[in-house]
Amino acid sequence: MPITRSAFQRYRLIDEIISRYPRQYSKKKLFDVCRDKCGIRSMSSLEKDIQRLREDHDAPIAYDKRRNGYYYTDPQFRLLRLMLSPDDMEALDYAREVLTATQGASVAGELANALQKVRQSLDIIREVKTETLTRRVVYVEERILGGNRHYVPLLIRAINQNRQIAFHYRKHETDESVTLTEKSKLRTLHPILLREVADSWYVIGYDEPSGKERTFALDRMSDLEITDDTCAVPDDVLTNVSELFEHIYGITDSSGPVEEILLSFSPLFGRYVKAKPIHQTQEVVRDTDSECVVRLRLAPNRDLLMHLRSYGEHVAVLQPASLAKEIRESLAATLAHYSVNV
Repeated sequence: MPITRSAFQRYRLIDEIISRYPRQYSKKKLFDVCRDKCGIRSMSSLEKDIQRLREDHDAPIAYDKRRNGYYYTDPQFRLLRLMLSPDDMEALDYAREVLTATQGASVAGELANALQKVRQSLDIIREVKTETLTRRVVYVEERILGGNRHYVPLLIRAINQNRQIAFHYRKHETDESVTLTEKSKLRTLHPILLREVADSWYVIGYDEPSGKERTFALDRMSDLEITDDTCAVPDDVLTNVSELFEHIYGITDSSGPVEEILLSFSPLFGRYVKAKPIHQTQEVVRDTDSECVVRLRLAPNRDLLMHLRSYGEHVAVLQPASLAKEIRESLAATLAHYSVNV
């Protein structure tokens, strides 16, 4: 049943007053406040509002005969805990649209109850809008969802419960002619954290057979399940994982040391990089009309190389020499794929 703006105002006022319990607020006092502030006309109207709050919004409202007043059996309950304005809630409504497009419905599977509460609040605001928008104002890039995103809630649960996981894993470099049974190996892992990079999800954990931390891509996992075995991660591994991304770009690890990386960008791309830093260690060293030089403190890896190549002719690696050499060799290999006649 659509809710009117006046009903919404009454509900919010009733919620505010009842949440003050055990302060003395009799039914008559509650009615008087609602009459003065919201124009409610009769005691029966108040009782109907309270009944709708119970039935439509799961409000745990009870009546205390001794105090002659209503109260919440769950003191933590609030109809609209955040008390957002209609404009704020409208923005949240569009944010929901963005999240659906970028994250997919499966990620929200474990949060169905919480999302239902949010949806009820959004529906309230939607019905009380004074004007209906006639054009779409939010456009997002369409995502190709998948990549076993539905494993994310399961992995979060495993980490929170400190339990190991078991799964089959298939490497990218595995020969496609090999049967699925041969190329998909059953593994166990003590999961530590999840990381999302460029719309792909990864789980990092302790691999007991190797005695080291390992990273696994969710899109290459199958038959994931939580085992009954608890995690037992060595302190040094836990420390390594917690510090892993302080000096790593992306997800791939690096066998090399952390180095000072200097990059020279064209003025235009320098503005982009300043607005959206490549990494948390980024510092602007020099910014002139001819170039923008930034410093990074990273251990060079494959992900960083691929990212720097995406800037094309708008970036030059000033140091270290080893990274500049890798870029040159990578670009030369790319050019070798094209003949002069193309």
